[in-house]
Amino acid sequence: MTTPDPAPTTVAGLLRALRRPAVTVAVAAVSMLAVVGVGQTRVTAVPPVDDAPRVEPVASTTLVCPVTTATSALISTVIAGVAELDGVSTGVATLADLTTRTAASDPLLISKPGQTVARVFREKSGPAQLARATGSFAAGFGADQVIRSGVGATRGLGAAPCSRPVTDTWLVGGGTTVGRLTQVLLVNDDDSPAQVDLLVYGPKGPVDAPGGAGIVLPASSRRQVRLDTLAPGLAVAAVHVVTRNGRVGVTGLDQQSNGLIPLGMSLLPPTTPSTTVVIPNIPAPVRTARLSLISPDGDASASLTLLTGDGPIVPSGLAQVVLPAGRVVTVDLTPALVHSASGLRITSTAPVAGAVEVRTGDGTDLKEMDSAAGTPLLNAPGIVAGLRRGITHRIDVAAPTAQAVVRMELYVPGTTGAVWAQSVTVPGGATRRIVVPVTTLAASSFVVVTPVSGGPVYAGREVSEAGARGPMIALAPIYPTRATTSVPVAVSVPGSSVR
Repeated sequence: MTTPDPAPTTVAGLLRALRRPAVTVAVAAVSMLAVVGVGQTRVTAVPPVDDAPRVEPVASTTLVCPVTTATSALISTVIAGVAELDGVSTGVATLADLTTRTAASDPLLISKPGQTVARVFREKSGPAQLARATGSFAAGFGADQVIRSGVGATRGLGAAPCSRPVTDTWLVGGGTTVGRLTQVLLVNDDDSPAQVDLLVYGPKGPVDAPGGAGIVLPASSRRQVRLDTLAPGLAVAAVHVVTRNGRVGVTGLDQQSNGLIPLGMSLLPPTTPSTTVVIPNIPAPVRTARLSLISPDGDASASLTLLTGDGPIVPSGLAQVVLPAGRVVTVDLTPALVHSASGLRITSTAPVAGAVEVRTGDGTDLKEMDSAAGTPLLNAPGIVAGLRRGITHRIDVAAPTAQAVVRMELYVPGTTGAVWAQSVTVPGGATRRIVVPVTTLAASSFVVVTPVSGGPVYAGREVSEAGARGPMIALAPIYPTRATTSVPVAVSVPGSSVR
């Protein structure tokens, strides 16, 4: 019988024990656990990293201006400018043709704050325009587009800000009945193709429009899509613009006539569905004012509140509006807008998109129309470029929930600082309308609207021109500039290998 070896008590005994296979495996396992333990300790010993995103100044901005349509009667103008805001001191801004051809016009250059540049298209349509700014100029940069005709079936006036390219937006308004021409203007400013779907909705819900699916825009190109070629016979429409790849600039152009008798023209700005929508600039008195609403994703219930100069008013019968999913619902606001201009707050149980179409002209006056859509919150200065004497410029500011203070400043190229400034206090649930005293003959002045304190504010503008056959008007939102952006922090994660 073999007697087990006693536990080793000497170095020689220990060496003999290590020669046994079972002991060798056990020791190796213990050694491996020790090594892995050390490796885990090294990985977890990395000091924590603050991964909160940083807020950085924007290095550049690009605004897309699709409206450059011109005929013997129609004139389109695109204006860009850099305001003299605090911190806006260095950089470069340009207004240039959207084209890759060598025959393109030379870019118009802005080299210092306080300057504006403009392109005017007469007789013949031109390429879409790109307004770009770099450096600190990006924080004070704005661009606008205006289209006007004083005679013929195209008589009318329209205005809209140039806007940043997007991947998902809505145009609410327009139609495809006889005598109405609504176009969706799409611009791809990138150097690679973009693909876009146009989803059309009407009073009865989604409309089968196969021609709107998979629209390809080559690099640096513009496409004008007539809505009546996609879905004819709609008294009112809403278009959901969705990109499959890339981003596009979007504006709608809506024109109406009865034969050779003009009924007006407007530019439809893009808008975004929300459970709270504010339209700050509905003029009055008007012949008619109709609100179009759509709840894209489900049935909704919406309530309407007019934001008047005297405070909030809930129009009779409009405390609750039922919105079946995907249907464009029209609400007549005319009886509630008899006396003075106002804003409109829409609150709903699901996100909705909306716009108000107003019509003017009675008796011997020629008729005119325009549209105002849901406007983004003014959480930074808003810049409007291209003001001139001879046209009345009004700024409407709405404070839907609480009192707010804004400051308005008018700048003229060639002067230092603002030539006119006014602080405006807007009570909660009210609007304030200010006429801007423009004196320049050329469309070179620009106004800056800055939120100062208080609750949320929304701003829009009205441009009106007296005509021999009646006034022409244009409504447009005022967008906030984008001075900063959120940049996520890149965090290096150590590997688990051990050397």
